[in-house]
Formats: sequence, structure tokens, C-alpha cells
Amino acid sequence: MSSEAKNLGEAASLSADRILNPERLGCAAAIDPGEPVLVLLAAGKGTRFGQAPKCAQPVCGVPLARHTIDAFRGFSSAPVICVVGYRHEEVAAALGDDNIYVLSGNPVGGTAFAAFEALGVPGLIRENAILMISMGDRVVTAPVFRKLRETHLAGAREADLTFLTAVYEPPKNRGKGRIVRDADRKVLGIVEQRDIDAIADPRLRSALDDLTEGNCPLYVIRARTFHRHAGSLNNNNAQRQYYLTDIIESIHREGGEIRTVTTTVADPEYDLLTSDVTVAVDLALLEGILKSSEARRIPAVPEIAEAARTIRADRPPGQVASIARQLEELRETAIGNRLGFKDDQPVAIGISGGRLRIAFMHPDMGRFYGPAWQMPIGARDSSGREQIVLLAQCSDDQQIHLYPTNPEFREKLESLASDMDCMYPGEDVVDWYSYEGFGTRMAENLLLALGYFTDAELQRRRENRQPLPPPSLWVSTSMRRPFSLIGNAIASLRTVRKGNLGARVQAVLGRDRFRGLRLVSTGNIPRGGFSSSSAVTVATKNAINALFDLGISPDLMVHLSCQAEYGTGVRAGSLDQATEQKGRPGQGTLISSNPRDNYRIIGTYPVPSSRFKVLFPYTVDRDRAAWEWSAGTYSADPEPGRQTTAEMRKMTGKAAELAAILLQLPLDTDFFKQIEADLVSDGRLSRERTLWVCDALRKIPLLITQEEIRRRVYDRRQWYIEQLAETEKIDLATASEKTDAAFSALFAGWRDPLLRRAPGGGKVVEERGVPLRATVAYLFGEVAKNFRLIHHPDEWIECVSLSQLGDRCFEINPDRLPRRDEMLCSMEWERAWSGPKLMEQWLERCGALPFDFNHGLDDASLSAADPAELHRWRGTNFFRGLALIDLAEAMLKRSFGSDAVAVRVNAAGQGDFFQVHVDTSKAPVEEVKQFIRVAFYRRFGLTPEQEFVETHPGGGAVGVRLSRFDLLPELIRALG
Repeated sequence: MSSEAKNLGEAASLSADRILNPERLGCAAAIDPGEPVLVLLAAGKGTRFGQAPKCAQPVCGVPLARHTIDAFRGFSSAPVICVVGYRHEEVAAALGDDNIYVLSGNPVGGTAFAAFEALGVPGLIRENAILMISMGDRVVTAPVFRKLRETHLAGAREADLTFLTAVYEPPKNRGKGRIVRDADRKVLGIVEQRDIDAIADPRLRSALDDLTEGNCPLYVIRARTFHRHAGSLNNNNAQRQYYLTDIIESIHREGGEIRTVTTTVADPEYDLLTSDVTVAVDLALLEGILKSSEARRIPAVPEIAEAARTIRADRPPGQVASIARQLEELRETAIGNRLGFKDDQPVAIGISGGRLRIAFMHPDMGRFYGPAWQMPIGARDSSGREQIVLLAQCSDDQQIHLYPTNPEFREKLESLASDMDCMYPGEDVVDWYSYEGFGTRMAENLLLALGYFTDAELQRRRENRQPLPPPSLWVSTSMRRPFSLIGNAIASLRTVRKGNLGARVQAVLGRDRFRGLRLVSTGNIPRGGFSSSSAVTVATKNAINALFDLGISPDLMVHLSCQAEYGTGVRAGSLDQATEQKGRPGQGTLISSNPRDNYRIIGTYPVPSSRFKVLFPYTVDRDRAAWEWSAGTYSADPEPGRQTTAEMRKMTGKAAELAAILLQLPLDTDFFKQIEADLVSDGRLSRERTLWVCDALRKIPLLITQEEIRRRVYDRRQWYIEQLAETEKIDLATASEKTDAAFSALFAGWRDPLLRRAPGGGKVVEERGVPLRATVAYLFGEVAKNFRLIHHPDEWIECVSLSQLGDRCFEINPDRLPRRDEMLCSMEWERAWSGPKLMEQWLERCGALPFDFNHGLDDASLSAADPAELHRWRGTNFFRGLALIDLAEAMLKRSFGSDAVAVRVNAAGQGDFFQVHVDTSKAPVEEVKQFIRVAFYRRFGLTPEQEFVETHPGGGAVGVRLSRFDLLPELIRALG
């Protein structure tokens, strides 16, 4: 710039070349005309601060300007642009790599010069962004940013400029630029102190000197408006600088609308906003303000900004908006229902979405530890509620209070004693096996205290011919009610006893230390295959971890969450908890279920979603109604020869562990490890590994009673003790105790089933006992089929159909069903039937036969020199199917073609939602949906609350803590 006065538009050049970190442009959020962008002026030196830049001086351990950046981040997701000059590298390092840095061509050119240079960032002028221009030596709070935006945009026409003013008590008004207004209180301009002092008329000089409203430099203006007015400014002044305050006069001359937001001494932010940092002692004064009791309630302090940043991290904006709405609902519920939350006491927030399993059903069982392809899910926008959000606060009354916002999940009693003996695991509860029995008994006791009925009581009533309570009040069908989930979430934490972490846990959750807990929860994850119960457990643990600052790592959180679910009747691996806790939005990751792998990500694979769409229709509740729709596969309650759905899950869930003991598979390895490398590489097993699998399966009985398995397992007790002692580096006595606990757990909760199959499509045979070989073979076949799908996505429909064979109850030939147009109408013969009986008539008319789960698993087939490839196996079963789903599959394949659609149980199976995969090149999705509505839902009288579930990406679980409950509104605004 020359020494001659010239317009700013001529003096400054706008160029993206001045951006120091252009790579940040690709990472920052896109410029949105409705989302304010922060322009932070941090180019100056600050002559009284030595060599260090003023904006980077530490205040409460945080660089001065970073306080404002954090507050803005809690208010807006738009970019932050820092205009830097003096020691710019040091400033950028201090303020963080999440900002866009513009190097000023003239750091002493004045505030307007520096702000004008920010317009070189691509997109600002094009999108006409809202600019919020702030100084690097000021601390601005999120409520002030928000108030300025609201004021600027209010009414039918937004302002041309909105800026912040403050009422300064004399003599603090001395030295400030005074706000001059007309009789209607409209802003005319700003008069600087030096200009006031130069006025010859003493009366005018005194009148202006007495004005107490002064400039508090923070401006809101559209990029194009700023570009037009700033470009015409000149530096015809003693300092030869361009001043932002001159824009006010320019806009006034043009007749533009100028608005102000004024802070007074009564506002909690006043001291922060009016703090001048001109000498070193001012930093100490500012630090005192930030640490004051009122300042702690201002989001400029890192507490709110950090909480907002933690919740926002790796989470889609729509889900963040939904969480903000949920937090507001929880706050209103807590206050409106007088739930006892105290304003001045800490509160924790726990958040967890569900998960979508794309492929690999059930392989995460103990000692198999196969992977699954899945991702976390959450709400799409603020109207959704597809994640669990809860608030937790100490109650100090030795009670656990729980109040779900959804009445469906409330109990007659809203609290239970927190000192019940059943909630405190003994020293012998040390792992998943020993916890299962403890947690199950605890859950039963909690449900009994809430008025539920045990199986024994139900049996007594049957024998006495007394009326039975509805299934919704049976303990056996209610193990995943919220009190049971939360009780197990708390109790399983108490198994952490060792080291500093154990000491911290026991100090707040241990017997005689736990003071009680108050919880209020909300969320609406679809129930039935999307891990809604896991989400409650994970959210609760994250909240407790944050509330007491326990410092539990994500991997340990996964382990403890899985352990907790063992106590609610869920005998499965930790894949769901790992995805909910550690997953990333929009990434379909193949994640290991092996604790020794720390639940590592094996790979990230694209889903060919442009061609294949997945629908999620509903069937019936798997634990309360599936038995009616199983054509005799399951029973409503335990009875000789038939298992309930829960018993069947328990049996199959323990199959790999039982087989590993029978085969004496060393404890430092697992079944999937034997084939992992081949499958991950190209989706095919080598001949050597295939023969290894066949040899292992031949050593596993095709059919064996529970009693015989028990005998063989206990024959290997000493081997197991020695293995345990060696792998865990414990003494034999401890290993012996752990072995007995593990063995006992393996046989708890299930009985010998009576299963039917039709070998070769011929005569139906009934067999009592455990089909152990078919169950373990299923796990090998399932991972092979799904790795085939990953490596050959063009075979998607075929691979999914092959996978579903492993959860089939009945073999149905689609060609024996009526034509599509006939199935869309009610047929004459159907009129005498309805519901499950109508389904059974369909099965009989189309010649359905019990599925032969032992097909191809006989010794001769497994001994072949060149056995069949595992992904082609047509036998095997994990017994999580449902006759109703088998019929739906046959109906869809008959109507749209076997190569156009495929059906798969969803997650745990046995009912609830199931998957329908559609090749959109061969079948229109809307036609498939309409067929399901008419031929399936309407025909069988199914009326799901949600016809089809739509899933949306979500972030991983998180827990955050606020020092006071009454800080929630600030966090909600920061997220909003």
C-alpha cells in the first residue's frame, strides 16, 4: 500500500493464495448462506505483551482467542477464518488446526483491512455468507453469538449490519467509541474518543463525553454488503488505517438498516464482553472473571464448548439436531414431572444409537468370534428419535430412579432400592460366564420387585387353573425391560476391582458407597434387530463413566456392556456394543468380535446401495408372539421337548464354546482365527483350511443330549484348568474356580430340544437332543457366505439367499405357491382361517417340510477328498428362523423371481424385523413394498407400528458431564 490515502478495495487484494492451510478448505463445512461464519482478527502484535502474540496468551490454560472459537463452535458448524500476521505460525499452532488461516498482507492496516482480506476465502462472496467479525483479544459467548444472529435476521427483512454495544459505567466509558443515535434511537455512527476531545464546542463535547453506550467490537454483516461498503473505505486518518467502525456511517448514509444488541451490567456475560486486554495484568483479571461462579455458567468457558464438541464429533448434523431436541425433552420432563434433579448438582448425559447389521448374522459367539459387517445408526434430522439419550444425577437417597419419557417403558414403581443385595456381585463374579448367572438372578429379582411373575408362579397358576397374567408381565419375556438393563449396566461396572480404575469404581458404586442414581431417558430405536437394548446399556454406562469421571476406555466399555447383557438373557458376542461404542457414521465396517483383537476393524467395504436396496418389514415380537407363528418350532413357555425362543438362543449361543471344549481347542485361539486370513484375502478358503474345518466338524456330534455334553465337558475339566492357568497367568486354585463357574454357565437356561427335519425331502423325523454339528457348521458357513458377498457383490442376492438357509425352519418350493396376482387377493379357501392358523394352512397347502439342517454334514460328506466349498453349504442351522419368515421369502421369490429378491433374518432373528434385499434392476422397490403390505401384512392380520424401518447413519456412543443441571439450556443452544 502506498503512503497516499486510497480506497480499501484498491489497497487490499482478495486471493485464495493468502490461505496458509488450503487443505482445510476441503475439510471445513461447506459455506451455507444461513449459517454464520466467524472471522477472527488475530493479526496484531499487542505491544505490551513482549514477543508472544496477544491472542495466543493463555487464559485458564486456553489461548485467549480459542475461548471465542470454542464458543462459536458450540453455536455454528460453519468455518472459522482467522486473519493472522504477527508470528502467524505460532498463532496458528496455538489456536488449533480446525480453523482456516489467512495471512494478512498488512497486519497494521487496521481492522477493516484484516476483515476485508478474509473475503479471499472461496465461497464467502459467492454464497453471500453471514459474517460474524470478532477481535482476537475478546472473549465472546455462544448466547451473544446467537442473540446477534437472531437480531440480525429478525423480521421480514434482515439488517444490513448488526453490532454489539455495551453500557459502560463512567469512567469506563472514557476511551470507548460512543454510539450516536437519533431521536428514534437509530444508530447514526460511532464517535471515537480522540474526535470527541477535538471538538471545540464545550457543550457538544460534554454531551458526547457523557454518553455511556460504547462500541463492543463484534459485527454481523453479509459478505456482499461488507465487500461493497468496506471496499469504499479510505485510510485518511492519522494512523493510516482502515476501521470497521467507519462501515456504520457508510451504511447509514446509504439508508441501510443498522441494529444493535446491547449488554448491561445486569447480564452474566457483561464482565467478559467488556474486558479490555491491553496490558499483562488484564489477562489475570480476565482469568478471574472466567473462574467466577457466574462465568462458569457462560458457554465461553470450555465446559459447554467441550461438551458440545464431544457430542458433535463424528456425528451427522441431523443427528446432533435430534439429540438437542431430546435433551430439551428430557429437561422439560425432569422439571415438569418433578423428578428431583437439582440445578446446582452435576449431571451426565449418555448417548447411544443402535446398529445396522449389513451381513454376518450370529458369528460373534464365544470361541468362534467371527466378524460382522455393520454400522451405527441414528436419527436423520431433528424430528427423529433413533438414539437413546439419558440424563443421570446422583440421588443421595439410596434409590435408583428411572423415568422413561415413553409411557410404554415405565413401571408402576419409578424407583428401586439401590442397596439390594442382588445388585452387588461377589468376588467370585469375574468374567462373562460367572456374571451371566449373577446378572440373570438380579434381573429376575428386580422384575419381581416391580410386580412381574416368574415361570414357577405361572406354572403354579396353571396347575391351580387360575387365570394367567398377560405375557407382558412374565419375567421370562421381560428380561430386557429398562430397569433390568440399567440394573445390569450398573452392576457389571462393579466387577471392575483392580488397580486405580477399580478403586475409583468401588469408591462411587461399591456397597456402602453408592448413594443412588436418578435417570430420565428417551429414544425410539426400532425394537427387533437394531440393538435397542444394547443402546440402553451402552448409554447408561457412558453416562455413569462421565458422571463419576471414571476414565473407562472404549474397549473396556464394550467388554462391560456385553457382560451386562449376559445378565438379561442375551448370550451373544460383543459386536453390537463395539459398533455402538466405536463405530463411525456412514462406514460399513467389518469389525472383529474377538476381545483379544480389541474389537479391531478388519476392513471397510463399500455397499452397492445404488443397485441393491434393503427393506426392513416386521413380523411379530420374538419373545412374546413368535411361538404362535413358528408352526411348532418354539413354545410359549418351557415344556417338555420344546424350547422357548429365549432358550433356543441360549443353546445356540453356547454351541461354539461347548464344541471348543470337546475338541480341546487351545484357549489362546478360536475357530474363526483358523480361516480368517484366507477369507479376508479373497473370500475363498484354501483346500487345506477347508479340510481342517471338515475334520473339526466330524469330531463334533451330529446329535447329543445335554447330559452327554455335560459329561464330556467335565471329562476335560483338568485340561481346561491348566489352559486357563497358563493363558491368564493365574494359580490353579483360581483357575479351578473360574472353570467351574464357566462350565456351570454353559448349561444354564436351556434344555434338550425336540427338533424335526425331513432328510432328502422325504419322511419327517423327530430327534431329541442338541444338533451341535449343524449349529457350529452354521458359523463356518455364515462367514464364508458373507465373505463371498463382500468380494463378489454382484452375487448379492444369491449370497444372501444362501445365508438365510442357515436360519430356515421350513423348506418351501416357491413354485408351489399361487401367482403374484392371486396372492394380492383374498382366496376363497382362506376365509375360514386367520392369523397363525392361516399361515399353517399355507404351509400345508404348499407342501412345506421341516428344513434338513444336517444336509451335507454327515461323516461321509465331510470326509470327501474335495469337499464342497463352505459358501455352497445348504445344510447347517443356527435355529433363529421363523416359519412366518420362511413363507414370506417363498412368496416374494415366487412373485418377483429368485434372483430379484432375497430374505434374511435381522440380527437375533426369530421374529421382529427381517431383511428383504431387492435387486432394483430386476424389481421396483415400491412394488415389493406394496406386495408386502397386501399379500403379507393384510393377509395375516399383521399391523406393525412401523411398516418398514428406514435406517440412517449415526455416530458412536458418548458420555459427557456438566457441572450443573441448569447448564443444560446452554448446551442445548450450543448444539442447536
